[in-house]
Amino acid sequence: MKTYLKYLLVIFFTIFSFYYTDKVIELSEYNNTILASIEDYAENNDYKCKEGYIKEDGIVLGLSGLEVNKNKSYNKMKGIGFKEELLEYKSNKCILNKENNLDKYIISGNEYKNNVSLVIDIDTLKYYNDMLLIAKEENVDINTLTNFNNIDSIQDKTNILYKTVSDDIKEFKKKVSNFYCVKTNNFDILKYCEKEKLNSINMTNYIDTDLLINIKKMLNNGSIIFIKENNKNLNELRASIKYIKSRGYNIVNIDTLLS
Repeated sequence: MKTYLKYLLVIFFTIFSFYYTDKVIELSEYNNTILASIEDYAENNDYKCKEGYIKEDGIVLGLSGLEVNKNKSYNKMKGIGFKEELLEYKSNKCILNKENNLDKYIISGNEYKNNVSLVIDIDTLKYYNDMLLIAKEENVDINTLTNFNNIDSIQDKTNILYKTVSDDIKEFKKKVSNFYCVKTNNFDILKYCEKEKLNSINMTNYIDTDLLINIKKMLNNGSIIFIKENNKNLNELRASIKYIKSRGYNIVNIDTLLS
């Protein structure tokens, strides 16, 4: 009887081992199929950083890439199968990105997208609201360049850029949580803003008058165009926005341009 049971156990474990081995092979092949699908997807859809470059007056930002995180994606799909909506991604950051270059002036967003930003440089505040209204009617985001003295006059404190002639940046930060510094005239704001962990922009494209004519000269992918708040520019703003759109450009806020 004991011998009989011994043989039965041997047969049982033999059959079980074959079954288990078969299942392991089947599961391994199934998981390999998932991994292969992830790798195929990544090969066709990953895109690497398109690096920017450095000029004498500042940096042109690169365009960060996006890659499939294969390990995280695989761990989410095990036992389920390949599903595109379960893919996990990781950023492929450029060297010239805004986060790691606080010690350099930015002069342009990346040149790989048809995006530009318009910035109203507040002067008297007499025409400012009318300029904002035109931008709203044309369904575009527009940015505001101001100093500490005028910040309380601005109701919408998004898309703000900061200009200064003194070390009042700490007080400005109490009013606005997210903004960019701008170099105006010969005042070097970089050291103040870097200390506060803020990006700084070098104002290389500035339009005092003749808005439409000058926009035609300055318009490029990634351009940041500063527009003085005055009646002449107000009268040409709508036509200028329409012209920019007609050339295939998107007018975006400064965060989007520099992302």
